[in-house]
Amino acid sequence: MPRVIDMVVDMIAEMGIDHVFGLPGGVTPFLLEEFYKRKDKFTTIVARQEGAAAIMADVYGRITRKPGILIGQGPFIATNGGVGIIEAYMAGSPIVIITDASDWNGINQHAPYQCGTGEYGSINVPNIMRSMTKYTTVATNPQEVVYGVELAIKHAISGRPGPTCVIARWQSMIGIIKDPMELRPPLHELTGLLNVSPPCISPDDTQKIARYLLDAESPVLLCGRGIHASNAYEELQELAELIGMPVATSYMGKSSIVETHDLSLGVMGGLAQKLANETIRGADVILAVGTCLAPENTVNCSIEFIDPSRQKLIHVDIDPRNAAWTYPVTLGVTSDAKLALKAIINEIKNLSPNINVNERINAIRIKKEDIENEYYTSKFYNSDNVPIEPERLVKEINEILSSDDIIVLDAGNSRMWFTKLLQTKNTGQLIAGGGVAGMCWGTSAAIATKLLYKDRNVVEISGDGSMLMGLYNWSTLKELNLPLAYIVMNNSALGNVRDYLSRKGRPMSDVPKTNFANIAKSMGIEGIRVEELSELKPALQNAFTTDKPLVVDVVVSQGTNLRIRQSV
Repeated sequence: MPRVIDMVVDMIAEMGIDHVFGLPGGVTPFLLEEFYKRKDKFTTIVARQEGAAAIMADVYGRITRKPGILIGQGPFIATNGGVGIIEAYMAGSPIVIITDASDWNGINQHAPYQCGTGEYGSINVPNIMRSMTKYTTVATNPQEVVYGVELAIKHAISGRPGPTCVIARWQSMIGIIKDPMELRPPLHELTGLLNVSPPCISPDDTQKIARYLLDAESPVLLCGRGIHASNAYEELQELAELIGMPVATSYMGKSSIVETHDLSLGVMGGLAQKLANETIRGADVILAVGTCLAPENTVNCSIEFIDPSRQKLIHVDIDPRNAAWTYPVTLGVTSDAKLALKAIINEIKNLSPNINVNERINAIRIKKEDIENEYYTSKFYNSDNVPIEPERLVKEINEILSSDDIIVLDAGNSRMWFTKLLQTKNTGQLIAGGGVAGMCWGTSAAIATKLLYKDRNVVEISGDGSMLMGLYNWSTLKELNLPLAYIVMNNSALGNVRDYLSRKGRPMSDVPKTNFANIAKSMGIEGIRVEELSELKPALQNAFTTDKPLVVDVVVSQGTNLRIRQSV
C-alpha cells in the first residue's frame, strides 16, 4: 500500500525533474523529507524564505522548460511565496506548487492555528492561489493528491506555461492508497497526458506571412519571452538572416538573439536603443513573435510607435488572447514560436526570394555607427566620475563579458541600466525578472541559475535596496558554497523611486549607507568594496572568474534612469 508521498515523488522523478525547492511547514515536511532522502535523483534546496524558494522554482522552469517544484506550508507559500509565483504567472514560467491547507487533522471548522481552508476564522489559501495560478485544486482525500499533482504538471507546461497548485488537506497528504490499480478514474502514466502537440501555425497563415515579408521594403521582427520559452533561438536568427530582417526584442526577450549580431537592434520601448524604436516606426511590415506587445515595451501602446493604419502588423503568440490585444492586427496567429518560425522559413525558402540581404545589413551597420544613435553607448558610458556612474559599470562588464557567462538581473534601476546598455553575446545569456519585476527576485534567482549552470560563470546584478531585502540568500549561498558573484550597485537609495520624486520627497527613498562587503565577510563570504574607478575592473574580473561565493560592492552615483529613457 503505497504512501501518497511516495507516489508524488515517483511521478516527479518520472518527469526527469531533478531539483526541488521549498521551506518545510505544516504537513509538507514529510514530502520534502522524501525528496531529500532520494539524493540519487533530486537536489533538494531548503531556502531561507518561501519567496526565495518560489523564485528558484521559477528559474528552474525557465531554464529547463520543465516545471519547477515548490513545496511549503499553505499560508506562507500563498503570501511570502507570492513574489515568485506572480512573476512566474506573468512571465509564463512552469511551476508546480504542492502545499497544504494547514487544517491540522481535519478540525478546520474550529479555526485551528494557521488554518488556510477558508472557513470562518481562517484565511482562504485556495482563493489566493487561484488568483495567481493557471490551475489550483484542493485535494480532500489521498487519491486527489495524486490526481492533482498529475494534472498540475500537465497544465503547468501546456499552452502558455505557468504556475499550478495542489493544496492538500492534512490527512490527504499523509494518507495511503490501498491499490493504485483500482483507482477510478484509473491513474495513467503521466507521459500519456503530456503527448500533446503545442498549437501550430496553419499552412494558409504561413503562406500569407511569407508573402507579407517578401513584399515588404522594410520589415522588422519583434520578439519576446516566447522565444526563450520555445527555445526558438536558431529559427529566429535563421529567419532574420534569410531576408535581412532586423530584430528588436522586449525586455523579457533580451538575448533571444545575440545582441552583437549585425541584425540585432537591441531592446525596444522606453529603455530601448534609439535605433530599435526608429526602425520599428519606419517599418512597413512588423512581425511580432512571442510577445504580447505590452505597454512597457511599446511606450504605453503608442500609436506613434506602432501605427496599424499605415503598417502591417502580424502577431504570433501561443496564447490566442495576446494577438490583437494591445494593437489591431493584419493577421493574428496562435502558435508556438519555434513551430511558427520553422514553417515561415520553409515557406520563404520554397519561394526562392530575391532579396539583397547584404544591402539591408550594410544599411543597419551604417546606422549603428552614427553617433547620433548612441548605439550601446551614452553620455556617461566612458565617464571617469566618482562615485562611479552606472553606465560606466555596464561598459566595464560589456568588455569582460564572454559568450559563456550568464547575467542575472534584479529589479529597480539596476536592471534599467543593463536593459539599455548590456550587449549580450549569446542567446539565453540573460536571466531577468520582468513579469512583475519585484525587488529581490535576482538574489534568489542567481542561486537556482548557478545550480543549473554549474560550468558557467554566473554574475547577479542588484541595487542596494534589493540586496538588503535578500540577504537571507547569502546563508544559502554559503551553505551550498556556490562559485557565484553578486555585484551590488550601491547608491544608498531606492533609485527608481527616487528618480520620480520631488526634491522634497527624495529623502523618503534614502537607504542608510551600507557596506555589503563587510556584511559578506561577517557571513563567511568573500567581499570586495569598490569606491574608486581604478578598483573597478580588477574587482569585476574577479567576479567573472571566482571559484567561491563573492560579493562585489560597487559605490555608484545616484544618476537618474530618466537620462537613458527613450520617448517615441
